[in-house]
Amino acid sequence: MTTHRRLLRTTFFLLIITAVFTNARAAVVDTALTYSAAMKKNIKAVVIKPDGYNKDQTYPVLYLLHGYGGNYADWISKVPAIKNLADQYKFIIVCPDGNFGSWYFDSPVDPAWKYETYVATELVTYIDKNYSTIKNRSGRAITGLSMG
Repeated sequence: MTTHRRLLRTTFFLLIITAVFTNARAAVVDTALTYSAAMKKNIKAVVIKPDGYNKDQTYPVLYLLHGYGGNYADWISKVPAIKNLADQYKFIIVCPDGNFGSWYFDSPVDPAWKYETYVATELVTYIDKNYSTIKNRSGRAITGLSMG
């Protein structure tokens, strides 16, 4: 094998190894399955932890709501760069499922639709219990798209 070819192979190998280990140090994406006592059902949420997440440190949490017709996985699948924001600003992002058109409120008509209670109380309690969060108002924010 020529020296030139060996150099190309080595360079290619090093690039692959670098790419693998560079991607290994990135935000961690979990799918949490939470139970809503208010709605008597399990609900999924994407939880994005920043790179270097450490249980001995507390993190602020952004609750990021999907739009009408969407679901809990929309933000991570349609805007994958969102993981970079969790890394850059060192916060946890939680994307709950608000069903197809709940508008995240408690329905006065349908007891199966208590999404305000779920997001504002049940989900926050679950996240605070299972992740290392700042457990008060100063460590929480909420925003969303369209219905969210």
